[in-house]
Amino acid sequence: MINLVTLAITQEQIDSIIELHISNEVFYSLIVMICLIIFSIIVGLLFKKAMKDPLKTPKGLTFIMFTFVNSLENFVVSIMGEKGRKLTGYFLGLTMYLFLSFAFGLTGLSSPFTYIVMPLSISSATFLLIHLTAARENKWGYFKRYIDPIPILLPINLLTMWAPLLSLTLRLFGNALSGYCIMALVYAALEALSADIFRPIFGLVGASGIQGSDIILAPFITPILHVYFDLFSSFIQTLVFSMLTMIFIAQEQNEEEDNILENVQLEVSK
Repeated sequence: MINLVTLAITQEQIDSIIELHISNEVFYSLIVMICLIIFSIIVGLLFKKAMKDPLKTPKGLTFIMFTFVNSLENFVVSIMGEKGRKLTGYFLGLTMYLFLSFAFGLTGLSSPFTYIVMPLSISSATFLLIHLTAARENKWGYFKRYIDPIPILLPINLLTMWAPLLSLTLRLFGNALSGYCIMALVYAALEALSADIFRPIFGLVGASGIQGSDIILAPFITPILHVYFDLFSSFIQTLVFSMLTMIFIAQEQNEEEDNILENVQLEVSK
């Protein structure tokens, strides 16, 4: 007879089985996406209300989003041509997610992109879109690229195929992680400096031993660094990643390939 006692599963074992191990960065990414969903719903309602009187000039958030979407669409078309116009929605979501994820450091927490799985996932979406575009444009000729100019180069061509994915992933991860590490070092240095200067004056605060004097200098210096590492860097990384995505996809399109480099140079010169 089977001993039912040995087959019994305790509540602790059940909890350990169903427990979800989610990293902090993934949780932060979920927060960013929830904020984007709520924001999108609000903007959608505002646009729906504005469309009731299309002759009336939009104001406030409606005007800002209208201008942003229109500018983004023109930017996409200037690099990718008319074929890229239908991808404006994708780049709208991409740019907003990238910017908010990098700017998440303003909360004092780490950016979602400091966990390499997050930049890998969003770069994989771009990588997949690149090859889907290539397969759609070239049909079965898509596979010919891997044996050009001679079939013996197939292994090398298969390796170089992953170069955009690796480049985009490490670009996001490296910039996010470097900014986070620099800010962590600055906070640690300011904490130590504040403690050495002000601790003899203010002493201990509370029975827990928290040094209330250790945070005096940080608010005067770190906001300036946050503006650079969390706002300016967010804008630059969003622009670079989005532009590289547009270029990679546009290179796979059959039409207007000759104008791609010229359009990119024109946008950069502006």
